[in-house]
Amino acid sequence: MQEIEITRIKNELRTDSRLLASFLDHRHRTILENVDKYSAELLELGRLPFETEKGKALEHGGFAKASRFALLNEDQCYFLMTLMRNNAKVVKAKLALVKSFRDARVQLAEHDAARVESKKVRRLEADSIKLLVEYASAHGSKSAERYYTNVTRMTNELLGIKAGQRDSLDATQLKQMATLETIVDLAIRDGIRAGMEYKEVYQLAKTRAGALVKVMGLSKQTA
Repeated sequence: MQEIEITRIKNELRTDSRLLASFLDHRHRTILENVDKYSAELLELGRLPFETEKGKALEHGGFAKASRFALLNEDQCYFLMTLMRNNAKVVKAKLALVKSFRDARVQLAEHDAARVESKKVRRLEADSIKLLVEYASAHGSKSAERYYTNVTRMTNELLGIKAGQRDSLDATQLKQMATLETIVDLAIRDGIRAGMEYKEVYQLAKTRAGALVKVMGLSKQTA
């Protein structure tokens, strides 16, 4: 049995009651009736948020009936499943649900760890960009401040990441970004230490970063 989709909502792992119904091969109306009937018990296990999805547009005008659903946490899902009579399908679904939440917790922990590491690397890279700005200014550049934007844009483009997407990256993407930013950090420091012309320092960072992306088989390099 496939795992059910688990979503992180305000630092909680939850699933849509409609997904739970489909997962259990039950009518959603039945699941929702139990949610309403036992709302007091479910609230003891955490918040019980509801949402409403607008109905689909009908061919001849108007909209289908809106869909009301609950966003259930792990304990609330388990409680609802205790209300169901066990059979082979339900037992299998219960096991799959346990695995789904377990795997989601592991992925969440990996993502948080990667995010912490990514922030550390980003701070180091920011320090090296500051050094490049100061270095370029001291060697006659009138627009050295642009390196703050240019280096960030360069790393984003190499990984195919748009501005503002950093907070939505998954654990793998965060690790890739951290690796690339480490290369950029080291390249800038190496170039300055070697006394290279400031434009060449930037090109060195871009060349090393591009080579890494190619070796890692990631997004298509920019020209």
